[in-house]
This record gives sequence, structure tokens and C-alpha cells, in this order.
Amino acid sequence: MKLQELRRYLSHGLWPMAIASSVFLAACGGSGGGGGSTQTAGIGGTGIVAGKVTGFGSIFVNGKKFETDQSRFIVDGENFPDQSSANLQVGMYVQLRVETQNGNLGTEALEVFYDDEVQGPVAATPVSSPDGTQKTFTVFGQTITIDDIGTLFKAAPAKPNFSFDTISANDVVEISGFRTSTNTVTATYVEFKEFLDPGNSEVELRGIVTGYIPGSPETFGIVSAPGITITANGSEIRDPQSLVLQNGLFVEIEGTYVNATSVLATEIEEEDEDFGEDIDEISLQGIVSDIASGISNFLLDNQRVDASGIPGLTLTDGMNIEVEGEIVNGKLIADEVEIEEEETKLRSYVDTVGVNSFEVYYPATSGPTTITVHVDSQTYFEDATGTATPPFSIGDLTPGLVDYVRIEGTEVANDEVLATIVKRTNPEDKLELEGEVDGFNLVGGNGTITILGIQYQLDSVITSYEPDPPDIQTGDFVEIEDDDDPFPNEADGIADEVEEE
Repeated sequence: MKLQELRRYLSHGLWPMAIASSVFLAACGGSGGGGGSTQTAGIGGTGIVAGKVTGFGSIFVNGKKFETDQSRFIVDGENFPDQSSANLQVGMYVQLRVETQNGNLGTEALEVFYDDEVQGPVAATPVSSPDGTQKTFTVFGQTITIDDIGTLFKAAPAKPNFSFDTISANDVVEISGFRTSTNTVTATYVEFKEFLDPGNSEVELRGIVTGYIPGSPETFGIVSAPGITITANGSEIRDPQSLVLQNGLFVEIEGTYVNATSVLATEIEEEDEDFGEDIDEISLQGIVSDIASGISNFLLDNQRVDASGIPGLTLTDGMNIEVEGEIVNGKLIADEVEIEEEETKLRSYVDTVGVNSFEVYYPATSGPTTITVHVDSQTYFEDATGTATPPFSIGDLTPGLVDYVRIEGTEVANDEVLATIVKRTNPEDKLELEGEVDGFNLVGGNGTITILGIQYQLDSVITSYEPDPPDIQTGDFVEIEDDDDPFPNEADGIADEVEEE
């Protein structure tokens, strides 16, 4: 169930509480997004929070905690009254119906909704970005972008090593994430379902009906999946039962894969395309797109947003932001915009392992050679090697420069990081360090750069820069790449590439 279905649930009377008639002005600080000044026309009600699951113990969405003791969970269209979050995974994009008080979003989630963006086969071998940290591929004509750290993967017994490195053509996958246009998605969660079996593999698509041809059977396409023909032969389930197909209708299709351009529908469900005309309290996380239309009319997860009321705000396509405000006449009028902070990223070998922390190694020529990585109850562990018995955790890491890990987290001290994601992968012949610059000195092509206490040498012959010449200041976010091959025998502490993020 996607964002647009929230309105449908209201109109069908499936939510016990109506959205309050209030004007919401929220601050993003604090658990649940409360605080800040408010202008209130009602005492209590419900609002909407939409974003990526970042943890459990209740549920964390957009980094904020929401209680779920009394929540109803609706996962992939199935209603689970008074269920826990067992059917959800970190990385999934969800929507919450949240209690409000005096015009502020509260911390109690009344209902939790999840449905994927698309499920189907990877059409061809994914294409890697030049630095190898991202890949793109298509599923039913939709372009999916994945990240080697930020995208979380769920394997299955049929492919226990399913990961960023091993995803391949004919893997049937479930995709959840931020929709950046009609047919592009930045994936935050990818789940392996099965290997493609034409005539049997289950698939899902969502979008606006186009090219409808009546008859027996009926055929049509959807705008978000160009080139795909969907056949409805009369045996499919329709929701509502009286549903009449026509161009312009927004639907979700469950069906069977026939071939690369054909799907046989087994269920067709009508959905609303958007939130509706007026929603008083909403917090929406997504990826900025279509900023060329201006700060008063850009897209966030296919929702039009007007942030012109935020003084001094500058946005660019691709930014990950959270917007709080209200929807008026179909447009989200932003009262608060929070630009998600850059995450520190590490790619290296595990040196030592403790109880709640471990160290990763970098071949600095002077000063510290390790960074301490702390973990807590919200740290997500993933084993991309397929060798660990779930659940994979810090105790499964092998020290002594044996295990290679990719880490995303937050700098908490000069040489310490609190990890949000730890992925163990097969060993690589490069090290990467991305974070805030502590020091930069470059004279005549030679010098040093320091990030998280690790000092790398800059060499006029070896080191390349992006952009070139570099304009690096203390506090800038920079990625250092060390391509020594093989590791660790030829590690020299000289930066091969320095890229300003």
C-alpha cells in the first residue's frame, strides 16, 4: 500500500479517527518530530509520516521513534491487527498514521503501512557507476538505483549471498524506496524473491492505466512501466469488485510473469494517485527531483512541494530531505525542511573486535592507523558473503585484517564512528574513507589530508582529484580512495583519488 492509499483508507472509513482540522507548524528536532511553534485549530487528531525504516524497538522512521504497542500493521495489502513489526525490515519505505496533539505529530503510530514499489525480474546485468558504489538496472521498464552501503538487501535460501555485489539478471526482486520520477526509484531495500520462472513467477506493478483496449481479454499498459502489456482475462480479483478499467485510472497489479513484455493479472486494485487535496499534518522523506521547476514546485517522492516559505533554502536534485507541513490543494506547503546530513562511510578491513565496538584499518604513514566503530541496538548488520548464520552481528566479525566491511554512520569523535549500517562483503583491493576533513595541506602537488584522524599522503604523480584542481576546506565532506593492489602487502598510505562530495 503506497502513500496514495492513505486517502483511500480514509474515504472507505477504515481509519477510526479523522484527520484533525488544524494548521501544522513543526520543528524536526526530537523523537517523533514534536516541538517548535504551533498554530492550532484542533486539540487532537492524526497525521501522516512517510519515510525509511531505520530501526525497531517500536519503529524508527526518518530517525524518529514511534510507539507501536497498539498499532495495526498493513503489509503488502494484508491487515495484521495488533501485530508486531515482524513483517517489516530496516530500509523499507513505510507510511504511518500518527496521533497529533495541538497540531504536532506525536509519537504513537496508530497504523503502519508497507507496500513495495515494484516486484519483478532484473532485466539485464546491473550497470556500475565509475566508482563502483552504485548500480542501475531495470525492472519492468523502471530504472532502479542501488547503493553499495545505503541500500539494504534481504537474501533467501535459494540465493544466500544475495547482495549489492551479486544481484544479477533474472533475479526476481522486491523494491522499496524513494520514487524520483514516474519510472525511476532510488532503492532503500531490495529483497530476493526467486529466480525467474516464466509462467509462474509472481510480480507486482503500480501506476496509471494507459493504452486500454476493451474486449475479452482486456489489455492495457501502465505509465510507470513502459513497454509492458498487462492482460486481464476475467479470472483476476478486482478491488473493488465493480472496478471498470479505463485510461487514467491508478491501479496496483499483482500477476504472473509471461515474458519480458507481458504480465497476466491475477489481482487489480484501484488506488488513489496522491494524498488528496488537503492534509493538515504530514512529514515526508524523499529524494528531491525536478528542482528545475523551482523551489516552490519541486517533487519529493512524486509529491509536489512548495518550500518557498523557508528562508535561505537551497536544494538540488538528488538531495535526501525531510519536509514537514500541510497539503493544500494537492501541494505540500513546507513549514520545515531538514536536509539529511552526509553519512560517514568506511570501506576497509576489520583490525580488532570488542563487545560493542570494533576497529577498521587504514595505512596512515603517521598518527593513528585505525578508526573505532561503535554499534548499538539500532545498528543494522548484513552479511553479503552468505556464510553467516542469521542473525549476523558484531560477534561474527573476524579480526586480523580478514573480514572486509562497508560501514555507514555518524562521526562521534575525532577517530570514532557510530555505525548505522555494517555490511560484511568479500575482500576488496581498495580502501575508502569518506567524512569531514580535519586538515588539508597541499603545496606543489604534495601534502596531506586528514579525515577521522587518519592522515593520507597526497602525491603530485599518484593522487587524482575530483574536481581538479581541488578546493578543499576543513569541514568539507570528502572521499579518499586507496587502490593499492593487493592489500595489505602494498598499502602505502598515499591517496589515489580524492573526491569532494
